[in-house]
Amino acid sequence: MKTHTSEKPHTCHLCLKAFRTVTLLRNHVNTHTGTRPYKCGDCDMAFVTSGELVRHRRYKHTHEKPFKCSMCKYASVEASKLKRHIRSHTGERPFQCRLCSYASKDTYKLKRHMRTHSGEKPYECHVCHARFTQSGTMKIHILQKHSENVPKYQCPHCATVIARKSDLRVHLRNLHTYRATGVTCRFCSTVFHERYALIQHQKTHKNEKKFQCEHCSYACKQERHMTAHTRTHTGEKPFICHFCSKCFRQKQLLNVHVKKCHETNFTPTVHECPKCAKGFSRWNNMQRHSEKCDSGQEQPASSAKGERMKRKKPATPKEALKGAEATAEEQSPGETPPPPVTGGEGTAALDLGDGATCEMILSMLDE
Repeated sequence: MKTHTSEKPHTCHLCLKAFRTVTLLRNHVNTHTGTRPYKCGDCDMAFVTSGELVRHRRYKHTHEKPFKCSMCKYASVEASKLKRHIRSHTGERPFQCRLCSYASKDTYKLKRHMRTHSGEKPYECHVCHARFTQSGTMKIHILQKHSENVPKYQCPHCATVIARKSDLRVHLRNLHTYRATGVTCRFCSTVFHERYALIQHQKTHKNEKKFQCEHCSYACKQERHMTAHTRTHTGEKPFICHFCSKCFRQKQLLNVHVKKCHETNFTPTVHECPKCAKGFSRWNNMQRHSEKCDSGQEQPASSAKGERMKRKKPATPKEALKGAEATAEEQSPGETPPPPVTGGEGTAALDLGDGATCEMILSMLDE
């Protein structure tokens, strides 16, 4: 009846904590005195309470799991763990945070959550004294920052090496546990009963280009890439800019267009060549330029202009004639024009300079 009335008549004389039964009080007093009357018959360990001894023997020696779930194959050493597991079937979360909407299946997770509100960090790293809200976070910190002497656990089925024993158990359960139903490869119809074997098999499809364009020889690994490529044949542009109604084949191209053309605060990213400081909007274009660029051997602007002049197309006959007339007009009045060269009866040859050809001269004479 005391369990229903919440009556606790037995009080500890050392800390004044109250208990329902004498047994609970006696076990509590042992925590003050350090007495461990319950000894394990299989090893040298001793415990404060009989419940701790029973739990120890089930975990370490007998591996007995008497508490079984009626809805699945789950079995547990402790009744409290079975009760918590059943809530995963029912969806019940009876432990509600009084400061936010968080709810948990057990008190431990609620207590851990409450530290996010209080800022309490009870777990301290013994190496660098950094503090953490969760013991798991502290263990990960120690493994990542101070793992020189931490033991490693080798998976017996593959080459994976894991730092924590609990993580090794998760690895074995997720990757190496036999599944009767089997899992089908998403690239082909092969069925596997272990996830690890499936992952290793799918690596063989990594470089396989299973999507082939029906219009050309293009092939790719992913269907979305093929969809984007096919639009180059069909001309389809389904992505429309809502500012100017311009259409694009890919959403990425639309996003770039909107950013460059319609965002008032847009600042283009400039990738400068480290050799000549020339700017590029794309990093790969800058890299390509930088491989060919040699700032120490850059040609001056005048020489570059001269090169462009040399590469000019030859003038047409009419252009050559106009050029000759303009040259004659530019001569000063005091200068004597060069004497005409007679090229025959009634015909005066024009001074076209060194660049004139026979075809040009004949064409002008015909005109």
